Amino acid sequence: MPRYSSLLTWTLLSVFSLGTQAQSVYTGDGTFYSPSVGLGSCGQQYQDTDLVAALAAVSMQAYNPSNPNNNPLCGYKVKVWNNANPSTTVTVAIVDTCPGCKGQYDLDLSPAAFNQLADPSVGRIQVSWEFAEDVSLTTGPFAGAVPGERVAVNQKIISNPEVTESRDEL
Repeated sequence: MPRYSSLLTWTLLSVFSLGTQAQSVYTGDGTFYSPSVGLGSCGQQYQDTDLVAALAAVSMQAYNPSNPNNNPLCGYKVKVWNNANPSTTVTVAIVDTCPGCKGQYDLDLSPAAFNQLADPSVGRIQVSWEFAEDVSLTTGPFAGAVPGERVAVNQKIISNPEVTESRDEL
């Protein structure tokens, strides 16, 4: 009987420890919008050709500071892929809130980013994404998420994800 008891203990410990680990890959709907129509919730305006995204309002509001321009999610880069074609990825910066996104992990991508994952005529795709850099969040849905990189909110992300230019130079 001790053998079964230790197996049961190991199984229960494994299940409970899995429940406490941070999630590293998030899945939701991927759509696209025009970031050029005005300032995003992070306080900057971007172009349709920039590699940027709006994160679902429910996730952004979990870090609801009194000034949304200071939301700690602003500027984090995430690597996104189309679940129908996971070998194709794009890295975008979170620069806005998606009020129309229904799922907690939905992303509204700029046209340039969406075009790298699917034909725009599709309109909506199933995507998965992960932080592409260190995440220093200790509360909310992304507390303890996998490490990634963060860009300053005053930097503009342009078509080449390796290149940025300061908003002051624009």
